[in-house]
Amino acid sequence: MAFVSAKPASASSGDTLVVTAVPIGSVLVLGAASYLLYKNRFSQPADAKGNLGYKGPGEFFIGGFFGGAFVPSTNWTYQMFGQDVTARNMNIDPGVTGGIKLGYFLDSCPYFGVEAEGSIGSQSQPSQTVSLNPPVAGRIPAGRVTSQSLLVWTMALHLVGRYGFLPDGEVPFGRLQPYVGIGPGLVVLYAEADSAKNFGLEVEAGLRYMFTKHMGGFVEYKFSKQWDVELQAQSLANLPASTATFDFTRHQVVAGLSYHF
Repeated sequence: MAFVSAKPASASSGDTLVVTAVPIGSVLVLGAASYLLYKNRFSQPADAKGNLGYKGPGEFFIGGFFGGAFVPSTNWTYQMFGQDVTARNMNIDPGVTGGIKLGYFLDSCPYFGVEAEGSIGSQSQPSQTVSLNPPVAGRIPAGRVTSQSLLVWTMALHLVGRYGFLPDGEVPFGRLQPYVGIGPGLVVLYAEADSAKNFGLEVEAGLRYMFTKHMGGFVEYKFSKQWDVELQAQSLANLPASTATFDFTRHQVVAGLSYHF
């Protein structure tokens, strides 16, 4: 009799390097590029006090955020005994998320900008019984999913649009700034026995308030979608471990602070 061992629960050193280097490296590269742009920017109009305003030039910003993450139930398709078996309404518990963002609003048109964002979140997949369609081997209609922890690393690049309300002498663009962003994201999903790397769609909508011309606070909703995520060595307690394929949709609500310069 042959025995098949599961992959170790810990992430490989290569995977760890990817999910660590990609977010940190991208933010550092964008930061260096932003600094060079800032040092070599075109001459900007100043206010009566000699301060650069927000309305003529754009600005650079860096921020951090923390909040909650929610994953709606979805169907997972397992490959077993030569057929695709769908486990219906797989549930994942709410979790926490946090990260940093760095960006730049254009000098020529401060209503538009670009930002890079790196974040990490933790979710838990609880032990649960799911219905199987079609029944495995024609006679097993349900399976018991064992619990596991999920770690979600995200690196996203957004094109951002904003508008300013409540302008004054300190913040000419407007203290109250609703904004939206959209762009691609690289997501690494760690399960306890395997990891999956996928590109997906990242969307955000938020509201920022500038307490001073440099310091702002924001609340933000984030939507993330990856298609055909594949995790190996996924277990149903009464059946052999197999590969599972599913779409991974994630909603996040976060709050944070940002510094603008």
